[in-house]
Amino acid sequence: QIINSHSYQLNFNNQDLSQSIEYETNNNSIIIDHFEWDSMYSWSVCGLDESNNIIDCYENMNFSIIQLPANYPENVNILEFNESQYLSGVTLLDYESLGFSVVLDQNANPIWVANNSNFNNSKIWSTQFLSNGNIVGFGPGIGYELNLDSDIVFQTDDSFGVHHQFYKTNNNTYFFIDAEIQFHPCPNECEPEYPDIIPWQGDKFIEIDELGNILWEWSTFDYLTLNEYNPYWVERYMIQWNFGGSPEFDWTHSNSVYFDEEEEIVYVSIRNLSRIVAIDYNTKEILWHIGDSNFMEEVFFDNNFNFSHQHSAQITSDKNIIFFDNGRFNNPEQSRCVEIEVDDSYQNATLVWEHILPESMVSLSRGECDRLSNGNTLITAGRTGNVLELNDQNEILWHLNVTNSLEVPATIYRSERIYNLYPNIFSFQINNLKGEYGNYFISNNIDNSINFTIYNQGWSNQIFKYQFLDEANNLLYESDINIQSNSHEDINLNLDDIYGLIKLNIFSISNPNNNQVIIFNNFILGDTNNDEEINIQDIVVLINLILNDENYIDSGDLNGDGGINIVDIINLIMIIIGF
Repeated sequence: QIINSHSYQLNFNNQDLSQSIEYETNNNSIIIDHFEWDSMYSWSVCGLDESNNIIDCYENMNFSIIQLPANYPENVNILEFNESQYLSGVTLLDYESLGFSVVLDQNANPIWVANNSNFNNSKIWSTQFLSNGNIVGFGPGIGYELNLDSDIVFQTDDSFGVHHQFYKTNNNTYFFIDAEIQFHPCPNECEPEYPDIIPWQGDKFIEIDELGNILWEWSTFDYLTLNEYNPYWVERYMIQWNFGGSPEFDWTHSNSVYFDEEEEIVYVSIRNLSRIVAIDYNTKEILWHIGDSNFMEEVFFDNNFNFSHQHSAQITSDKNIIFFDNGRFNNPEQSRCVEIEVDDSYQNATLVWEHILPESMVSLSRGECDRLSNGNTLITAGRTGNVLELNDQNEILWHLNVTNSLEVPATIYRSERIYNLYPNIFSFQINNLKGEYGNYFISNNIDNSINFTIYNQGWSNQIFKYQFLDEANNLLYESDINIQSNSHEDINLNLDDIYGLIKLNIFSISNPNNNQVIIFNNFILGDTNNDEEINIQDIVVLINLILNDENYIDSGDLNGDGGINIVDIINLIMIIIGF
């Protein structure tokens, strides 16, 4: 905040290209793009009056932009684009085969790239964008929450082996899948030369808090029987065993977990059984499952919908299950997006929508289908390097295609459409603030009140905390306020007996590290000797200042005219005698 500014001027200078960029805004936030990768910039902010004259400027600051990865794909193209129906925003996705994640604008230009050198084995695959502006993803064996600088905010410890998904709830807990191995008899398909007891690899679905404590877990060994298996994967086990290895029987190979917090149901996708399971969060009992009945001991629905090796089971706003059917065991092989409605009694399941991908986009692994906020569907076609956006008539609105210089597709695991990278951008201004940068104070403050406005200009509703702290950062007062997206709230607050140098600190509780601070002086008007009392001694100080023609003092300017004189002495006398 620069006092008395009508608008602000932002100046950027590219230190490498000596290129200057200038922006002007009368809003409290602005998103600026078209910077250059692998560049350094200096920038400054100046306040302008109504005639566009500069009032004051903050000192220059600097930032740098990283290089694009050396293996960034050469061909990232939009093949189809219907701008009128495209859901406005940018797309978060991972180039899974290349080991990093990106955000692309509608024209496929990269506007954010993860610095994958910060992560285990230099790999990070994004799975979720959060309302606090962070990203959730995983690398080999580890789940992460990271900020836009690719700094790790949270990660799982070495006791877990995270695979396929890492997912954060609105309760600030994390769900993920961890492989679990137990030794059990080799299935009936095993021939005599194979071991009698072999390692079965199942899965645990785990929820942890922000300290890493386990809150909930569900094991396939506890809730599925050993008779529920796909013989195809027994054959695969025997082939690997014949080559002299010590393989595990890949029993379940789950690939997604989704928690419906309203209904308290956990949905999991078990790939190698071609099954989706709905689990009661509180009892852990199976509410229903759907899929290939050949591998089920209990069949809930007559229709198995002929899907196989599916990925990314989640729910729509209508509480329907939506997922990517890889179609590995279809004849002919066929990939599609599928939406199924299960009634409240769990007696009937109905196919309500599907989109069959062309033969060129058949993906026998990876893939996702997201229902967007406007009813469109975002489809990630796994190994084919294609991402599609469809309308409710199954018409292609946006088609992203990614290959390398040899036309080899980039494998894309997940994608997500977001409005922009900044769901919680905000600012605030103190409306009765006076002074100059570095020497702010509250003006006309006879009732010792402060009036300020918080602007939430992000696309997510946020709860903001505002705090008053003293010079030693001791908390003097704090409170919360809920502000809707793209809105603002005015706050009038009596500071009671809070005086002296004060810090006003404001942040969204979803991301306390993204805070903003103004430091100002709050004094009792008329308390010229700063003893927090108004009496005859303050009159003496004020008279001496006037007689000796000394510097202006804020607490002595009782009429707020920007100077101290006999009128202020009279006003001070009137306060002391009670008028």
